[in-house]
Amino acid sequence: MKLLGRGINLAIGTDGPASNNCLDMFREMFLVTGLAKYREKDAAAMDAADVLRMATVGGAKAMNLPDCDVLAAGKKADLIMIDLHRPNMQPENNILKNLVYSGSKENVKLTMIDGKILYEDGRFYTGFEPEKVYSRAAEIIQGMG
Repeated sequence: MKLLGRGINLAIGTDGPASNNCLDMFREMFLVTGLAKYREKDAAAMDAADVLRMATVGGAKAMNLPDCDVLAAGKKADLIMIDLHRPNMQPENNILKNLVYSGSKENVKLTMIDGKILYEDGRFYTGFEPEKVYSRAAEIIQGMG
């Protein structure tokens, strides 16, 4: 891609329910690869490593979060843990490609922000009960109609 060759920071993100309710970074990474390949008419137009970098390091740079771009001493421990022992992640011969082309939010086992676990194995540890959040959101929407 021409922009990558020019050293321009590229980022992938989700922008919320205003235009896309999915909020799934795995889907966004897959779309980037598919759309780039379609546009360039070249199956090798977008490298999986570049796409993963856009979704991680590129996103942190775009949001001016220099302490969240990589895992290193002195930086925030923002990370996810992926379950590779799932059919969509097999075979494990190229994990980068598996993440970009086959990964799913269903593979996320753990989410950690600044060293604090906020999600693990289907349970949220945010200080808010998910059902109360969902209920309040529904109340707000009902009041808008």
